[in-house]
Amino acid sequence: MIKAILIDDENHCIITLQHLLSGFKNVVVVATTQDSSQAKELIETFKPDVVFLDIEMPVLNGFDVLQQFDDLPFKVVFTTAYDQYAIKALKLNALDYLLKPIGHDDIEQVLEKYKAEQMHISKDQLNHLHQFINGKMQDTIALSTQEGLLFVKIEDIMYLEASSCYTYIVMNDKTKHLASKTMANFEEVLQDNSLFFRAHKSHIINLKFIRQYLRGEGGEIIMQDGNNIALSRNKKQEFLSLFKKV
Repeated sequence: MIKAILIDDENHCIITLQHLLSGFKNVVVVATTQDSSQAKELIETFKPDVVFLDIEMPVLNGFDVLQQFDDLPFKVVFTTAYDQYAIKALKLNALDYLLKPIGHDDIEQVLEKYKAEQMHISKDQLNHLHQFINGKMQDTIALSTQEGLLFVKIEDIMYLEASSCYTYIVMNDKTKHLASKTMANFEEVLQDNSLFFRAHKSHIINLKFIRQYLRGEGGEIIMQDGNNIALSRNKKQEFLSLFKKV
């Protein structure tokens, strides 16, 4: 049985989430609170497996609540109304979240991840998230890898390569890391960064690390490490328009 605690300053959100969770026989809600200052005491008393935690709350926000713990012996699912900046921060840090209004399928996906032991949160991730929110590390991305959390400068990423449900990240020093996120996750995070271009369904490239373009139906892009990346035919004109010709 999965023990859950719900923390949200809006009572109707707690009621909705409680109702949704009641539809899953393997989940029991052991405590709820609208007062984030009570969260630490409730968590220490009931020792939940999962905490559903609102981000924006008076007194203590969701991040402040977690900062009170030296370690996090429970899983965390952030709940938030749509805020593009907050969502980007959560994705950059490979953290789990539910976007309000929350539906049955959203809960089902979270519980599947829990059963598959794919929900992780560390103090490093939390500290990085705080720094990101405060505008101090927006040039850095936290990669969730098999070895742990790896922090890299976004501008040092040469290209990203899709591999099923995973993504290879190749750096400008030619090191290669396997991240447990799909290409679509990275594309959403990088979409506002003009350095990056989706050359093909399987590749996102950093334009500053292009060595050469070879003509063809779509053509091929040769990166600084010598790797040839196919350019999708329907991306060709968009790609060529990014460069000044002499």
